[in-house]
Amino acid sequence: MAKQEHRYIQRHDIFLRITHWTFSVGGTLLALTGLVLFIPGLNHALGYNVAIITSHIHHGIGACFVIIPLVCWIIRPRNFIHTFKNIFAKWDDDDKLFMKHFLPYLFKPGKYIMPKQHFAKSGQRLSDMAFYFIVFILMITGVLLMIGLPGLPVWLFSLSLLGHRLAFMGFAIIFPLHVYLGGGIFQPYHRMSRVMFGDGCVSESDALYHWGYWADEELEAGKYKLE
Repeated sequence: MAKQEHRYIQRHDIFLRITHWTFSVGGTLLALTGLVLFIPGLNHALGYNVAIITSHIHHGIGACFVIIPLVCWIIRPRNFIHTFKNIFAKWDDDDKLFMKHFLPYLFKPGKYIMPKQHFAKSGQRLSDMAFYFIVFILMITGVLLMIGLPGLPVWLFSLSLLGHRLAFMGFAIIFPLHVYLGGGIFQPYHRMSRVMFGDGCVSESDALYHWGYWADEELEAGKYKLE
């Protein structure tokens, strides 16, 4: 008996997956090292030398976190255009309905039949908008803090420190939620790990369930492979 083949759609290419991995690892390391600097009792408990080494690591990774997006933008500007085009796309009735049921859907996904979505879900658009804003604030304030005193006026250094800490708190809220959904912990996303941690493909059934409009367009255009 011949093995039944299934259709898979390419969602993310290798460049985007490598970029995602880079930011995931870098963001995690920045968060961990930032905690040592953010919580006074923690850096006191670890000792002066550990705190200094952690600070250097944090600054080094932070510099890469600023440089890498600029390099990626130069190499592949269409990725950024595509991302921001999706974030600021006009909402339709399905987008509004999706957000209306989103919170209860998180707790009882089997109870709700969610409306069809485009390449980026309406909830993802809001999350991405907040995430990119937070990262932008972290980058700007991080650069200013690295310049430090006396290179900056006291008021600007203090404002940058406050902004960096507030943005870090926002990051600490959004990042775990992103891991919970995108990492496949949330039940409807159990098979999503392949999208970012595999070859970037998603099965036809999962694509139709999560991004119905986008999946329809890809399938009608013949943009799929059989496995």
